Amino acid sequence: MNLHALQHLAKAAQALADDCQIVVLGSASLLASFPDLGHSSGPLASTFDADLCPQPFDENTGKMLEEALGESRAFHSRHGYHADILRDSILETLPVGWRERLVPVPDCASVLALEPHDLAAVKLLVGRPKDLALVRILHEYRLIQADTVRERLHLLNLPVASQPRPLASFNAVFVPQPLPPHPGLTPRLMHIP
Repeated sequence: MNLHALQHLAKAAQALADDCQIVVLGSASLLASFPDLGHSSGPLASTFDADLCPQPFDENTGKMLEEALGESRAFHSRHGYHADILRDSILETLPVGWRERLVPVPDCASVLALEPHDLAAVKLLVGRPKDLALVRILHEYRLIQADTVRERLHLLNLPVASQPRPLASFNAVFVPQPLPPHPGLTPRLMHIP
């Protein structure tokens, strides 16, 4: 997905739910901050959906948007990309204060996207290999800062038992791992008289 596709999808959602604000979650939200990620060689080039959550949410609006813009619908068949309509219960999993950090989607009235560090924290919470790979790319491109991501992880509303998993994901992405010893080399002990 590229920024143009996100804008097209968001404007279609906005036209259907004109009394709602549309919040873009998931990987496509990065396009509001970093449009280059959607170029043909970018990490979002193989993304064909955007996670959208209308605010305020009601079930009828959600169903209407799914029917019009969802996977395998006419919009998807015609344009090659679609919307996944998320229920507002997903918002409870975001870092505290996320609303104040939303990023406007360029040229789309009332369409806002998740801030990249908030997205990174959520991706580390989910912890799938593809999520960690995306966060690693954002870090390698210097689009996110490790300290800010760590702060956002601490803003996730998690039970204590669930906290080690996103922290382990954080360490896997941001903390350099020592190289394993070469199998053909054995360490020598130095003798110091």
